[in-house]
Amino acid sequence: MIAVIGGTGAQGRGLAMRWAIAGEDVIIGSRWGEKAEKAAAEMSKQVGKKIRGMSNLKATRIADVVVLSVPFEAMKEIVEEIAPALTANKILLSVVVPIKFRRGMVSVEPCEAGSAAEELEKLAPRDIKLVSAFQTVGAARLQDLKKPIECDIVVCGDDEKAKRVVMKLAEKIQGVRAIDGGPLCNSRLVEPVVALLVELTRRKKVPGVSIRFEGLR
Repeated sequence: MIAVIGGTGAQGRGLAMRWAIAGEDVIIGSRWGEKAEKAAAEMSKQVGKKIRGMSNLKATRIADVVVLSVPFEAMKEIVEEIAPALTANKILLSVVVPIKFRRGMVSVEPCEAGSAAEELEKLAPRDIKLVSAFQTVGAARLQDLKKPIECDIVVCGDDEKAKRVVMKLAEKIQGVRAIDGGPLCNSRLVEPVVALLVELTRRKKVPGVSIRFEGLR
């Protein structure tokens, strides 16, 4: 069971709907349960699959994989909210990027720990299985349900079993190839790429720019 925390946001909605289409049991979480329920009903109608909505804490409590899809500046507060339900048997998946827009320019803010995923590692319970992925796929691409994604997703984490679970979930989304990106600290190599993808998307006036790596087997 997957809980998408921040599932009422653009990227969270896209991931939730894609996984629901693939046959996964999906819950979306929000700080306000009623907001999540309303969004889940809309999404369920759109994909023809049941998606449930509830508060962040309730969603975290019953999920096996907890996807954190929130703005970087809200990450600390949200983690504090769901921490009581982040038990050792769960996987916490970060799709967070510390991205900023100023005067028409996009950039990735430097993190003291090196990346948003590593900042999350400092905030989350020590025994949680933390994985980082999906930063390089845009919300518009995810929500265009008539088309496959056609991109590579780099998955980073220190727990090999948890990383494999996330890679399998990634490849349940049509068109996606999951790539083992190594330890969690390699998230600091992946997250800055998002600024480039956003800038290219803006300049070329296309729905979204994604990545394919050549030379890998």
